[in-house]
Amino acid sequence: MAIIVISSVFLLPDYWYLWLIIIVGGVSLLVVWHTKNFAYLCPGCGEVFEVSTFEDFLSPNGGNKKYVKCPKCGKRAWADILKIKE
Repeated sequence: MAIIVISSVFLLPDYWYLWLIIIVGGVSLLVVWHTKNFAYLCPGCGEVFEVSTFEDFLSPNGGNKKYVKCPKCGKRAWADILKIKE
């Protein structure tokens, strides 16, 4: 899908800004969804916590782990990603 989107940007140079808006909007929606549906487990103290959308967007992601700062112990570590059950 990414190849199609990227190649379409090059094929339609007059409307590149529309594709940029679509891509930025899609990534923003994905990050907001991820923030609302996932929490993190600190490997140091065992605290389960959530992060803001801004921190979720900027933090490096390693598959099933994310490099975030624990609010309880204050240390940055690769926290496990947990699904929030509703």
